[in-house]
Amino acid sequence: MKKLAALALLLTLTAFSAAARAAPLQLLFFYPGGQGSQEAAQPLLDAFAESLKKASGGKIEATVAYISDAQAGLDFVKARKPGAAVLSLDSYLQHAPGWGATVIAKTLQLPSGDGTDRYFIVGKKGASLPTSGPLTLLSQRPFSPDFVAKQLFPQLQGMQLSIQPLRNPVGALRAVGMGEKSDFILLDQFEYANVMRLRTAWVAGLAAAAESPKVSSAPVVVFPGPGSAELGAELQKALVKLGSDPSAQATLQELRMKGFKAAQGLE
Repeated sequence: MKKLAALALLLTLTAFSAAARAAPLQLLFFYPGGQGSQEAAQPLLDAFAESLKKASGGKIEATVAYISDAQAGLDFVKARKPGAAVLSLDSYLQHAPGWGATVIAKTLQLPSGDGTDRYFIVGKKGASLPTSGPLTLLSQRPFSPDFVAKQLFPQLQGMQLSIQPLRNPVGALRAVGMGEKSDFILLDQFEYANVMRLRTAWVAGLAAAAESPKVSSAPVVVFPGPGSAELGAELQKALVKLGSDPSAQATLQELRMKGFKAAQGLE
């Protein structure tokens, strides 16, 4: 009787595991303050899903979402319960511990391509950051002052730091470069590299007033749940393989990366 009960339980678990693998993976790209929308990015997300399926040998069918609004992303995680996500560093640090999410990989973000990112505070050439008192940074990303001071620019700790939303970074940079404004603007390594290679006169009036140490690139996490360990192992293997697929390179470059590397944390 006990053997029959054990066999029934084994068959149930096997059927559940097979059903879980058959269900599409809900994969979320969550970058608060990022550019674009889900609708505009959908062809790119679909291409990424196809590349992921190919890299996994057909094991991973994924439905991929992109959310750049902070509250919408939190609501998505709560309501839709995705299996995995690619998170901006600030989102990971703020929310992943509460979600119980586990890092399985890191993006190889461009231009470094080594699993790190770096941030720049850009201002008028020759301008220096204040060492005390108030400081306002303009940023497309809704970073908290605490994140910027503790994770990116430790020299700003103790200052009256505020982050002001920025909708038109090129316009703001042009105004600074032409001497019309004296703002300080926060850019990541990809944005900074793209701006500084522009062949236009106002770029010559810009310079980095501060450069952050290298920090982790965007991590890939798996959410807790039935089969999450198995999913994590398969997804990690597929993401690493995806980076070496020539047919996936155009898609990855559109996503500002050259691939992924396996990881068990941010280091």
